[in-house]
Amino acid sequence: MPPRSYDEECMKVAIDEARNAYLNGCMPFGAVLADENGNIIVRAQNGSAASARRGGTGDVTLHAEMELVREACRVLDREGREKCTLYTSTEPCVMCAGAIYWSGVSRVVYGCSSMQLEANLSGPGGFDIDIRLLYGPYSREGTRDIEVVGPLLEEEALIAHADSGIWPKCREYLEKNNANWKAVAAQDDIQVEKSLRISGLGSAPAVDDAIVPIIDIRGLEAEVMEKLWQAATNVGFFVVTGHGIPQNVIDDAFAESSNFFSQSVEDKKEQSPFAANLNSGYEYMSQIRPSTGLADRKESIQITAREGCMDGRWPNDAFKSASTALMEAAHSLACKILDLLEPRALPHEIERGSLSKSHTLWSDDGQCTLRFLHYPPAPRADIIRLREDGHWRAGAHTDWANVTLLFQRAEDKGLECCANPRVVAESKDYRWVEVNPVEWGITVNIGDMLARWSDGRLYSNLHRVRMPKDAELDPPRSRFSIAFFAQSDKKTLIKSQDSEPITAGDYIMSRVRSNFEANFKYP
Repeated sequence: MPPRSYDEECMKVAIDEARNAYLNGCMPFGAVLADENGNIIVRAQNGSAASARRGGTGDVTLHAEMELVREACRVLDREGREKCTLYTSTEPCVMCAGAIYWSGVSRVVYGCSSMQLEANLSGPGGFDIDIRLLYGPYSREGTRDIEVVGPLLEEEALIAHADSGIWPKCREYLEKNNANWKAVAAQDDIQVEKSLRISGLGSAPAVDDAIVPIIDIRGLEAEVMEKLWQAATNVGFFVVTGHGIPQNVIDDAFAESSNFFSQSVEDKKEQSPFAANLNSGYEYMSQIRPSTGLADRKESIQITAREGCMDGRWPNDAFKSASTALMEAAHSLACKILDLLEPRALPHEIERGSLSKSHTLWSDDGQCTLRFLHYPPAPRADIIRLREDGHWRAGAHTDWANVTLLFQRAEDKGLECCANPRVVAESKDYRWVEVNPVEWGITVNIGDMLARWSDGRLYSNLHRVRMPKDAELDPPRSRFSIAFFAQSDKKTLIKSQDSEPITAGDYIMSRVRSNFEANFKYP
C-alpha cells in the first residue's frame, strides 16, 4: 500500500524517539502511534540498557514497540487502536510483531528494515525475518490482516542507529553514507570546556553506565584491535581487563597515596612543592576548570617522568618505590594500547611503532605523568552547599594526553563521561553516563593529543567527577584514584591534516597554563 501524506512526519518523530533512547543509555529504537489523521497519540522509546546487549543485566523485553503497545492499551480501547498506525524506526522483531498483532493495530510503518540494519551496522543477529511473512502468506486462515509499509526514510533511520555508536560498523557507515558527518577536527580544547560553563550543559544529570565497553585484551590481536577501535572512535572510553598489571602493584600505590594524603596540607606542600612549569608536585584545590570557573574539590601529587622534575619532590622512598613501579607497568600497558590503535589512527605516519616510541620515562624530554588524586570528605551540609553552588570534585574536561589509564577502587564511584560525543559535537545536547569501577579493570580514555594527531578519528571525550550523592554522605568519606597520562615527549611533533603542527611540549604547556595560570611560573 502507498504511504499516506503524513507518514514521513510521523516517521521522523519515531526516529527522534530512537535518538532519545540512546541519549538515555538505551538501545536506539523508537516508535509512535498516530490516529487516522496523523495525530500522534503515544510515543515510546527502547528501555533496554545498552549494557544488556553486551551481556549485562537489564530487561531485554523493553523494546520501543512493546512499550508503545502497553501504553496504547492503557489509553485506547480496542476500537480506537484499530484505527491507528504504528510507526517504528526499525522493522519490528518477532516479539514486537506479536504484541502489535494482539494490540489490534491495523497498520505498521517501519523506517529501516532489519535486514539493512544487519547488513550495514549490527552484523548477523537473527532479526532478519520480514514482518510481511509474519503477517502475510504464512498466517493461518482467519488471522487478522495488518497493512505493512516500509522501509520509509531508511537512510535517516540507519544514521540514527550509526550515531549511537552501539553497533560494530557505525563509524564506517557514517563516513560512507552521511555527507553531514565528519571526524571531529582539532579544535581549541580550552574553548570547548569553557562553552560548558556558558551553556550550563556541563552540569546536566547523568544516567547509567551502559555506554563504556569492557575489553579483555588477552584475546586475538585482530579482534582486540577492532574492539579498541570501535570504542576509541565512538565514545572514547573503555575498560581493559587481562592487562597483566599485578594487583599488588596497584594496591601498594593506593596505600602510599592514602598515607601521603592523610598528612596536613602544610606537610604535603613542604614534602612535594608544586611547580606548574614542570607539571610536578603537590597541589591543593588549585586546578580551575574552564568548564566551571571554579577550583576542583580535590588535591593531587603529580609525578612527571622527566629528568629533574621530581628532584626535591619525592615525599619519601616508599612512595617513590610504589609510584615508579606502577608508572612502569602503566607505561608498558599504554604503549601496548597505542600500538594496537596506531595502524588505523595514524595513517599518515610511515614508521610503525613511532607513536608508542615517543613516550619515554625519565629522559630529558619525557612528559608521561602519574597523578595521585584525593577528593577529601566533607560534612553533609558542606557537600550539599557546594553542589548547590555548582562545584564538582572535577569539572567537565578532556584529558591532554594521548591516552589516560585510570586506576579506581571498587568503592570509589563518581566518574562520568559524555554519553554520545559524536552527536554532541553537532547538537550540543550533552548527556552523561557513569563510568563505574570494574573488578580487575582499568579505565582508559582517549586524550586531546591523540585526537589531534589522528585528525579526529579517535575521540577525546568530556568527563567529570561528581560530588557525593546524599546516600554516600553518611559517613563522609574520601575518594581516591590514580591516573597515568601517556604523553608524547616534548620535542615530538604532532602532525595533523586539520591543524598546524605543534610540539607535544608546547601543547601540554598550553593546557597547564589554562588550568593553573595563577600558579604558573614561566621558564
